[in-house]
Amino acid sequence: MCGIFCAISENSDVSCHLHSALEQLLHNRGPDVKDRLIIDNVLLAGNVLWQQGAAPQKQPLAEHDLVLLFNGDLYNLDEKKLESVADSAWLLGELNKLSSNNDEQLVALLRQLEGPYCLILYNRREQILYFCRDALGRNSLIIERHPKCLKLMSTSCHVEPHVATAAMELPPLGLYKLRLSQLNECCLYPWQQLNEQTQQQLSALESAMQWSTRLEQSIAPSWLLDKPRQTSSYDLYELAADQLPSELLYERLLQNEALQQALSKLDELLQRSVAARVLHTAPVCRLCIATGGSCTHAKISVLFSGGIDCSILALLADKYVPHSEPIELINVAFERVAGGPDQSWDVPDRQTSLQSLVELQRLCPQRNWQLLQVNVSRQQLQQQLAAHIRQLIFPLRTVLDESLGCAFWFAAAAASSTARVALLGSGADELFGGYTRHRNAWRRAAPSADSRELALRQELEMDWQRIPARNLARDDRIIADCGKTARAPFIEEHLSQFVRSLAPQQRCCYALPEGVGDKLLLRLYGHSLGLRDATLLKKRAIQFGSRIADKKQQAAQLSDYLRFESLQL
Repeated sequence: MCGIFCAISENSDVSCHLHSALEQLLHNRGPDVKDRLIIDNVLLAGNVLWQQGAAPQKQPLAEHDLVLLFNGDLYNLDEKKLESVADSAWLLGELNKLSSNNDEQLVALLRQLEGPYCLILYNRREQILYFCRDALGRNSLIIERHPKCLKLMSTSCHVEPHVATAAMELPPLGLYKLRLSQLNECCLYPWQQLNEQTQQQLSALESAMQWSTRLEQSIAPSWLLDKPRQTSSYDLYELAADQLPSELLYERLLQNEALQQALSKLDELLQRSVAARVLHTAPVCRLCIATGGSCTHAKISVLFSGGIDCSILALLADKYVPHSEPIELINVAFERVAGGPDQSWDVPDRQTSLQSLVELQRLCPQRNWQLLQVNVSRQQLQQQLAAHIRQLIFPLRTVLDESLGCAFWFAAAAASSTARVALLGSGADELFGGYTRHRNAWRRAAPSADSRELALRQELEMDWQRIPARNLARDDRIIADCGKTARAPFIEEHLSQFVRSLAPQQRCCYALPEGVGDKLLLRLYGHSLGLRDATLLKKRAIQFGSRIADKKQQAAQLSDYLRFESLQL
């Protein structure tokens, strides 16, 4: 993970746009090596957290006419790239093979890349800036328009209350192209044809950045557009029609041949995704990088509530982490909201984490599972939120952003953690139907099976389309600030493509109660791995399970802690 920054200035002093407070936030993201370069009133700066290659690779990288800033991981380069070469260095080499100013070749290269990333590329001969987030929007890139400057950065820091600024997370719509001489005109090569929702995102960007956009050819990676070969058909509502206890029901369902085929494909894709995200990391932990050798401290952590999503990730990670290394399970609990009589840390997520830890120890007795219990007082919470965390959450401003951002930050910042990677269960609820609103959409629809399928499919699709803006970029900024790379194995190109190709009734069954029918396909997969208690836990949002928030709060309201009154958003 890296902290990347680019500023295009309309005057000669571009260096002033990277102030010390922002430099510190970028350093937090990339504490291992850093560098900066100024060309043509363009400042490019990179701070690197070493995860791939034989040694930390400084950024920005410059070769011939190209300067590259890259934040992310590419997971489909095994046969194309030596393990000793960093992804950023490999990518710059490929970019230099292209004809200068040949956008068609650049688009063809991006079409092949898989993994979470953001990139900023400056062609100094043509004085053109290219930038993008990957098609799933997994990593953060904020764009800001100042009176005399345009900025792109992994994270922002607002220290100029008197300056009017437009700031937003860059919508992950495709590859953007700007000429330095025409900052009021932008060219966009979209990942895929824009729909109503993405068109609205583009319009908001145009308004904030004061430019017009010209749409070019779609990049259209095959995994995004091609439908995978369907497994045999099955319907969870038909298969679960018998009134059986949950344990017997799961066993009965797992005997169905068509369902077995779907679970086999899910297992293949999820194992591949977890393996890539566990194996592609540096040979030393965060504390031992200065020694230059290897170490046996934990390098992989799981943000761990004890629920089905994170328990499955922990089980699969065990297959790929060396047996000599521990795996951290990080669980966070907050002091009860003022007025409550119980000040203990025995919050719901703490209870389920202990319960699921017993299951992991039963299934993987040779593994040293380190449950890190992070306890946060209300005073600590308010101090860190006001002084630091709110800068990371910016430009988002709701009560929900505040609660989730703080929960993830305190978990990732666990004092005793040595891990460089934090595995997250993000995306599982959106893919498999885990939210209450999915069940409600099914219930509210007309009672016909077709009506309910359509209503649920639309709800699932809406959640999937907005997850970059609602979760992913913010979580990336929060977790990276603690010197960890957030990796979400469920949000992977081929895995998400496969699950989204399944009909809603092949993923979840709301005729069954909560904790059984929601995310039923994933629960069955966990059961097939040997999990029992974790497969029957009800979905519980982290803000309630960790007790950072109470259910009386309105999640969509603006948070008083996240106000930056001078910003014109």
